[in-house]
Amino acid sequence: MDKETRKALVLAGIALLMWSTVATAFKLTLRTGTPGELLFVSVLTACLVLIPAGILQARKESISLRNVFKALGTGLLMPLTYYSVLFIAYDRLPAQSAQIINFTWPVFMAAAAMLLKREPAHITRIVYLLISLTGAVVVLTRGTFSLRGAEDLPGSLLALGSAFLWTAFWMLQSKISLPDTLRMGLYFTGAFIVMLFWSAVSYSIIPTHPRTWLGGMYTGLFEMSLPFLVWQKAMEKTRSVAVISNVIYLSPFLSLLYIRTILHEPIHLSSLAGLILISTGLFLQMNLKEKSD
Repeated sequence: MDKETRKALVLAGIALLMWSTVATAFKLTLRTGTPGELLFVSVLTACLVLIPAGILQARKESISLRNVFKALGTGLLMPLTYYSVLFIAYDRLPAQSAQIINFTWPVFMAAAAMLLKREPAHITRIVYLLISLTGAVVVLTRGTFSLRGAEDLPGSLLALGSAFLWTAFWMLQSKISLPDTLRMGLYFTGAFIVMLFWSAVSYSIIPTHPRTWLGGMYTGLFEMSLPFLVWQKAMEKTRSVAVISNVIYLSPFLSLLYIRTILHEPIHLSSLAGLILISTGLFLQMNLKEKSD
């Protein structure tokens, strides 16, 4: 392993450590605030980090105003709709369930890539994705394979819907030609503009509890902005995107440790079994893709 790849792995590990804490942070913040309040503070915080970083990155590049408006508009999907749905799911579900069900987003992204013919579709790849989807069903139904076993069916469907929304965002954002950091900052800016109008009509999204502000700022830093910047650096340094990408599959397992020790949620066997199935299917699918490349 060369020096640059080792640096990339360290950076990916730092991003992993940050992302693995956020499921716990969501639940702690939602004890004192609403999903709307959490969204307001976290999006504001992300804007304050990403916009200056994006301007620095793009200061010597020619920027299309049309793409700027596209990015601002895309912010209505992500972060506004995506995180609204995700935070409501976390508000209704145990952290372990919301986190694992949301982790199906790579499954839907892989399926979308095959449907759009960006990647070849064959029976082996489809079987691996079905293994991951089976894991999601195990978590959603708590191992009963019946909707009656779902702890909170609307919350579970919202968590699953957030994975669909992330896939839709991934498909849209690839068509916006802007430097990565600036583009991400504009997404959050577009969302925050809408939230400012929302707050002018209703004060319900402006937190009153100090812990909600702290939790929102933590979320904005360690979920929405800093890990993205660190991950971007890791991808710039590596020669093997697949090696770095596999690191992200460790995040939900580490997240379960925080959920157990800080939130004191007992980890259900169905949660662990479902997560193993999801991760196994994704790992096999990723390595199949690497071999075919």
